[in-house]
Amino acid sequence: MKRIWNTFCEDIFKNKGVKEMTFEKEIVKGFLQALGWSRYDRNLEEQYGLYSRKWIPDFVFYLNNDKNAKEIILELKKPDHKQRKVDIEQIEAYMKLTDCRFGLYFGEKLEVFYLQEKDGKRSAASVTTIDWVINNEAGANLIELLDFKNYDRNKLEQFCLNNLYLNAFLRHCNHQGGQKQLYDCIMEHFALPSSMASSLQTRLKFTILDNPDTEEKSTSPVSVIPTTPQVTNGNGNVWLICYDSKYFKVEDCFKKYGEIYWTHKTGVLNVQKGDIAYLYAARPESAIRFKVEVVASQLPYSKEMDVEDEFAASGISNSDGSNKKYFLVRPIAETHSPALKHGALMSKGLMGKRPSTTKLSKDEFKPLREYVEQHFDEAAPTEAPVPQKQAKPKKQERPKTKTDRRPPFKFSMIGLKPGDTIIFAPNGEEVRVNSENTVDYDGQILTLSRFCKIYMPDNDSENKEYQGPAHFTYKGKTLDEIRKEKEKSNKRK
Repeated sequence: MKRIWNTFCEDIFKNKGVKEMTFEKEIVKGFLQALGWSRYDRNLEEQYGLYSRKWIPDFVFYLNNDKNAKEIILELKKPDHKQRKVDIEQIEAYMKLTDCRFGLYFGEKLEVFYLQEKDGKRSAASVTTIDWVINNEAGANLIELLDFKNYDRNKLEQFCLNNLYLNAFLRHCNHQGGQKQLYDCIMEHFALPSSMASSLQTRLKFTILDNPDTEEKSTSPVSVIPTTPQVTNGNGNVWLICYDSKYFKVEDCFKKYGEIYWTHKTGVLNVQKGDIAYLYAARPESAIRFKVEVVASQLPYSKEMDVEDEFAASGISNSDGSNKKYFLVRPIAETHSPALKHGALMSKGLMGKRPSTTKLSKDEFKPLREYVEQHFDEAAPTEAPVPQKQAKPKKQERPKTKTDRRPPFKFSMIGLKPGDTIIFAPNGEEVRVNSENTVDYDGQILTLSRFCKIYMPDNDSENKEYQGPAHFTYKGKTLDEIRKEKEKSNKRK
């Protein structure tokens, strides 16, 4: 297996600039055939159509020459391709539509996906990524599992589950609570003297205790929002960083992961490890909400950053900035003090009409910095109440005129009822019928056209109009197709 792996890696290095079609026909097909998967052996299908010409995975693996026994989806990109969020959504959609438990991504790296079900929903979880490196043991071990002669679905599934468990453990160890548990475990298991505590923390590259000799050991996780700073080797800079909750749910991410990767961009290019920052929530609160510490800076993009995508607006992903640098922040404290609302800061002349990311360490911002520091832990009530924004009156809807157009779609037209499950074809997401013209998705009640506007992969989908029934399927057919069939059948009667 190592020879097959090394040969494939060499072919990739030699052909990094080739087109995707050339990569597929001249390199990947030979690799798969060496593993025993080929169209001639009737266990491999190329360019398999699922929903329309738009939904065609590059390869589908079968067992026992049975095209109904789909095992693995393989999606290809060029060897020099930079993976985007839409690439992951694409392979997830293929896996759902074919009921394939396993997915492979070939591009600038090899990535394995596993279709898992949680809380009644299916999603493709990234199991592991492997670089195209000669003599890579991880790569050789994986293709041994993929070898057709020795292929065992249960072994491949166990491989996926083991790696997912390991990934969860590593994510936990990247959080402050997990670091504390890891530190305690090492100190106790190896019976290390307390004099080595400081050196151990340095080697582990995180700080847990200010005075390890007097701190009690505990196996319970540390609070997500610690009460004292954990980093003391900074350069003394203090920042005000603005964010918009419409695009990223900072508070929810802190509660779940205890940290956030922030992009080095205009205004924060020079943020360094050890700096302190105050986070200003532009919408909907218009207030300074968090005090954070910078625990690392100038970090390159890594796959672990993608877990934050669940808190980002649709279409926004850390992977989109894979050529950028990031800094990592962890919360020290949070507040809902009215003294740190935008109106209160403006009334004191400390902040302008439009707050922006600022380096508070500069002398010109000293009054604002001192005021924020003074009020953050024990904020005093605002002297002048912040005026509440008045809700805009709703526009009166123009009366609708009767037309001869086709009646609006209703689920009862095709025999569906509340509780039935349909699939959003562009990404394979399952949603439930809620009423005659709405669906229930994560507690959101949406019409089909509104669902398309929000979740369609197109970047400018909010500016488009969609015929919802054309983008949802039931038992392999679009709702629009089923409706047309019903209408034709009724005409014949």
